[in-house]
Formats: sequence, structure tokens, C-alpha cells
Amino acid sequence: MGHKILLIEDHTEMAENISSILEFAQYQVQVAKDGKEGVEMAKNFVPDLILCDIMMPELDGYSVLHILSHDSKTADIPFIFLTAKADKKDFREGMNLGADDYISKPFEGLDLLKVVEMRLKKRKSLLEFESNTKHESKPEKEEASKGPALNLEDFSSKLQTRKFRRKDLIYMEGQNPNVLFQIRKGHVKTFKINSFGKELITGFHKPGDFLGYVALLESGSYVENAEALEELELNIISKDDFLTMVYGNKETAQRFFKLLSTRIDELEKRLLEIAYHSVRQRVASVLLKLSLKETGSIVESVIKIARKDIANLVGTTTETLNRTLADFKDEKLIDISLEGLEVLEREKLIRIQYH
Repeated sequence: MGHKILLIEDHTEMAENISSILEFAQYQVQVAKDGKEGVEMAKNFVPDLILCDIMMPELDGYSVLHILSHDSKTADIPFIFLTAKADKKDFREGMNLGADDYISKPFEGLDLLKVVEMRLKKRKSLLEFESNTKHESKPEKEEASKGPALNLEDFSSKLQTRKFRRKDLIYMEGQNPNVLFQIRKGHVKTFKINSFGKELITGFHKPGDFLGYVALLESGSYVENAEALEELELNIISKDDFLTMVYGNKETAQRFFKLLSTRIDELEKRLLEIAYHSVRQRVASVLLKLSLKETGSIVESVIKIARKDIANLVGTTTETLNRTLADFKDEKLIDISLEGLEVLEREKLIRIQYH
């Protein structure tokens, strides 16, 4: 029998139709008739994936997701909402709670199977990686016993540094990498250019962040450009040393796998925000993110990034960004000066971000 799927659906006919589609595709299906029963079954059945309706008696789908996401036994199970409500607010609320995907009713059987298959493949890749890093094969253990484990700190004496001026390109899309970059001082933006010459920012990077590791791990070329936003210092680690670290030490491999996973999650979240959030919400979200220091918890005094770059990260025009910033200033949420943008009311911006 195939993967185990828990379906939480109070509509009997709908539940039967979905079950038949999944069982025909060789999935093992269990059905819960309401949210309360679904939570109990999830903890006992421990499925590989959960499909859950939103509007249900006892517990609605949001409550089910909230409960399961706070239980270590079920927190990592892919969770997909089934809903007849196509309102953007419902999409946002579900994604903010941690749902992995949405399927709007009515849907075709093939569409359902594609989403289920994609989420199961993603989970399988994660589980296989964790298994490989926790249970090394015998040859790997023998190889590791020949010398000490390798970590980033082991290469501190080998690190070279390179300086860049503001607006200098660190690397370009299509180039083949031969080093790993780590930001020592300053900030970097990564971006792509479409066929019309429009810039799409894929991320802002701070001291401590790594650049170019995706291309190195994939043995491919850079898929984006990297530019210095200010005077910049980078640590340089050779490709050979980097790969030695990754393949020679499981903690280092896990570290970069986590970076890859975080990068994917951030891009998925950004796409969802662009699709379903208002400009006002997206601007609040970007300001909150940019106002954090390297620790991820200390508030930066001033955001000094150019308005054009902020607009590209938000996914709007500079003119629209300026109007929204002016509104935020009038509401005393931020202050605008020659130095840059300063966040004054973080809690209020957080509320705007999610409502």
C-alpha cells in the first residue's frame, strides 16, 4: 500500500469522492468526519499527509492545523487545506498558520493528485536527507575515522577576504562558481533581470550570510546576480574546501541543507504574499524584515536601502511604495529622514502585515 493520507472532511459525499480518487492512486486513506476526530486520528494514525476542510463542526480547519503544528508528533506532516471559500483572507490566514498548500473546491482529480504527489516528494527528500545524516554508512564512518571532522571554523586560517565597493557586482547570472562567499561586513542584494530589463530582487543578505552555495551544491551556474549595497568585505572559501566541508561533516551538511530549505520557504512565502497580500501588507512585511539586525532579533535603528530596491522586494512601483510610506509616516508607524527609514511601531506593522 502507498503513502498514508488522513482526510478530514465533514461532507460525506465529498469525502467519499476524494477517498476514491486517492485510493485509486494507491494511497492508504483514513477519513475523519470533523476536526476533533481528525486531531485524534492524526496522532494515532500518524499519516504522511493531511487533507483538511476549513468549515467543519467541533473544530474548524484552522484550529486543527494550530493544534497539530504544536505537537512534535504531527508538526512536520504536510498539511493541505480543502476549501470552497476562495477569499484571499482565508488563503492568508491558512498560510500564516503554516499550511503547506490550498486546493479550492471544486477541483479536478488530477489537480488533487498533483498537489499531493508534490508535497509527498518534498517530505520524502527531507526525511531521506535526515536519515542519511543521522545514520552514516559503514564506508563513510571508516572514511571519517581517518581524520577529524571538518567544520567552517576549521578553515578560519585558510579564509581569504575580498573588498567590494558600493554597486560592485560580486557575481553574475550564468557564471560558473569556484568559491563560496560569506559576508563579513556590509550588505548584499541578489536579483534577476527579466527580458524587459526589469529587476526582480530575490533577497537581501547581511553579515554572516553565505552567497553562491546553491550553485556550488548543484554543480551549476549562478541563477541570479549579487551586488554590494555598500562598502563590503567578503570571506572567500574555495570550492574544493567547501565541498570537503559539506561531504566530510554531517553537521556542516545539515547547516547548508537548512539554509536551502529556509530559502525555498522564504521564496514560497514571498510568492504567496505577492499573490494574496495588499501592497500595504507587503510593505509592512518588508520593513519588519529589513529592520532586524544580524541576530534576527535586535531592531536596526535605520533602514538605509534605496527606495527602488525596497519597491522591487515588495513587488510594486517606487511611486506606490512612496505613497504607502507616506501613509505609514502620517500614522506615525515610521519616520523618514535623509539617513533612511526608521520603524517606530513594530507591533502595529505586524498587525497590518496579517490583516
